[in-house]
Amino acid sequence: MSFDWADYLKLAEALTRDPSSPGPEEASLRTAISRAYYAAYRSASNLAASHGGEIVLSGLASDHGLVIDHFRYAADPARQKIGGLSRLRSNRNKADYDDVLSGRPAATAQSSVTLARNVLTALGSL
Repeated sequence: MSFDWADYLKLAEALTRDPSSPGPEEASLRTAISRAYYAAYRSASNLAASHGGEIVLSGLASDHGLVIDHFRYAADPARQKIGGLSRLRSNRNKADYDDVLSGRPAATAQSSVTLARNVLTALGSL
């Protein structure tokens, strides 16, 4: 059975609601940001790869930009909404790689969850 990448959004939502429950708060919030991105990214990449081979993924880091650009520059406005992956990726990169998060991690986590939910909704309408 194939993994449902949208399940990562459920985890991100739970971590955002109660970030101090499973462990250190900032670690939970950073994880929520990261999982929200991957819920949206993997769902989008699977859709694009499975619909007539719209894009061919290589398994390299460059796939992230390829998937984002595929949707961001689409002629269809419904597909362009999925280009919100760009902001999610930026948040995820900061959460996964920066020693210090600028701003408020809780606000970034909530924003990431909302963006990911919007991307998944847009994917579902295609």
